[in-house]
Amino acid sequence: MKAWKDSASLIVAARQGLKHNRSLPPTTIHYDYRLLCLKRHQNSSFMPGTYVFPGGLTEAADADLKWKKQFAAFGFDGNSFSSLFPENQKRPQIFKAELNELPREISLRITAIRETFEECGILLCKRLKKNNSTSEWAEVIPRAEVQSWQNKVHNDATEFYKLCEGLQCYPDLWALHEWNNWLTPTFYTGKRYNTIFFLACMPMLPQTKIESTEMEDITWDTPKNLISSSKVLLGPPQHYEISRIANFECLDNLLEFAVSRAKMGVRLYLPVRVKLSDGTVHVLPGDSMYPDSVSLMEKQIIDHSNMTILEFRNVSLMKNRLEFYDLEVKKIVANHDSDDGHLTPVCLDKINLKLAKKK
Repeated sequence: MKAWKDSASLIVAARQGLKHNRSLPPTTIHYDYRLLCLKRHQNSSFMPGTYVFPGGLTEAADADLKWKKQFAAFGFDGNSFSSLFPENQKRPQIFKAELNELPREISLRITAIRETFEECGILLCKRLKKNNSTSEWAEVIPRAEVQSWQNKVHNDATEFYKLCEGLQCYPDLWALHEWNNWLTPTFYTGKRYNTIFFLACMPMLPQTKIESTEMEDITWDTPKNLISSSKVLLGPPQHYEISRIANFECLDNLLEFAVSRAKMGVRLYLPVRVKLSDGTVHVLPGDSMYPDSVSLMEKQIIDHSNMTILEFRNVSLMKNRLEFYDLEVKKIVANHDSDDGHLTPVCLDKINLKLAKKK
């Protein structure tokens, strides 16, 4: 039995207002899109009260081979899915499928689309294969047609296939672009999750309806506002990825980057904790202090309690890390060259981020 559960999460970016205006002064940050975040209930068993991207656990129904029949009904054959498979053949463990299952590059996208629909009512599906091609932009089926299905799918994952049959549509896999893969650190003794993050871009804000048993709030906001607001608590993966996205003020540029970068695949991000005299640091792949060999199962904490966070930063050549004081991160520090084509996060001094409580 694995020490974690597999899950898929979707970062949804939707255009709001006019496209990015290049005539604005370079010191002005103007995002022409918003990111979707949902707030977990305070009584949630994992990361209560934090804002997260829609997503959830994989289900057997997501990997059922009968999905091939549904896609075939719209003219898709085996070659139609080739763009979902990165050029990099070295894939993280989450992409290892079982026998008689769909490839994980397909089923994990189905998970992300299904969970997004369950949690906020956005159904990223299509009815037509236009001009014998697929689009990099995400589209939705209108809420008026799907609202009766939201609770059904939430209560039973197998209902998602029935939804697609009944509404004569298919999950828009090609609008989901592989973004990153995070595994809950080994030093957490509670629940652990191996999560693949996808990114989808939409030409306009869609209608939403929150699923109130799991989430208590929904918000659309700019990357900068999300990572600097005192009212928004983010988990480390969410904050880190939003900080990466914050590099892009223009949604068109974000989508172009995501499509191109996804061809390189992703690597596993498993934070390793470093104990210091005035706090802790979570080092990430690409950091000079990240161990050459990391166990996915065994607890690993590096003790440098004779140094401060600043001293530890100064002796590290390449940095890709989260720095914490009293369970609140003070800074994301990154100057490394990513081997999967990603940009380094935008670093802001004022960060409001919450860690999962250790049990």
